Amino acid sequence: MLKWGNNISKSQSKKKSKILNNYRPYIIVDEREPKSIKEILKNIGCDIITQTLDVADYILSENLAVERKRGDDFVHSLCDTRLFEQLLRLKETFESPILILEDFGKMFTRPKMKIDSLYGALVFIGIKLGYSIIPTRNIEETAQCLKRIAIREQIKEGTIVLARHAPKSMNNEERKRFILEGLYDTGLKLAKILIEKFRTPLNVFKAINQSRLIYTKTGNPKGVEGPLGEIKGIGFKWIEKNKKLLESSL
Repeated sequence: MLKWGNNISKSQSKKKSKILNNYRPYIIVDEREPKSIKEILKNIGCDIITQTLDVADYILSENLAVERKRGDDFVHSLCDTRLFEQLLRLKETFESPILILEDFGKMFTRPKMKIDSLYGALVFIGIKLGYSIIPTRNIEETAQCLKRIAIREQIKEGTIVLARHAPKSMNNEERKRFILEGLYDTGLKLAKILIEKFRTPLNVFKAINQSRLIYTKTGNPKGVEGPLGEIKGIGFKWIEKNKKLLESSL
């Protein structure tokens, strides 16, 4: 297995470059993202999987996910309070959250929006919530940025690390978390929370089965009742998708 460090030989350097140049990163993309960026990602050498995601717009590994906001959408979601709710949920699910600000100059075009309020929000997101914030000028640069993040995240210490790769050296706790990471929209952080609360994957599966989806009189989703109702990072869609997963025979 190839590894490299500061003192690599010329032949190892060539092998490293070959791996980096030929590696096609995989990216899970929320189906609501624009068709154009999906096509760009494919054209620049990414393999994409389209899913409906409860949190994040892009998942690049089991630990890292990305929320993409255009500058104008960032301001709009800041004004109607959606922004922090979305970012908090992503932070609760993934250990390494990233916010990409696309066409970030549009942040400053909204009339009566105070500049200090915008920078106050960015400081809070970066320092208090622990987000990495990356600005891009357009959708093409966003795609290139996603590709570079995915490559850096998926190739570690000279070895390609594929998603859902279970090392033979896993202990029991790690193996339990690995089982739960097979559920929809479940990263390492949420898997740890579930194991800490329920102790075994079987108990988690029972909790999913025992949780009840609540609807309004008009049939709209309202919330969740049961063992999973108060766990951060778990919402209506998470329960719905994983109930279907566990109950499906296909």
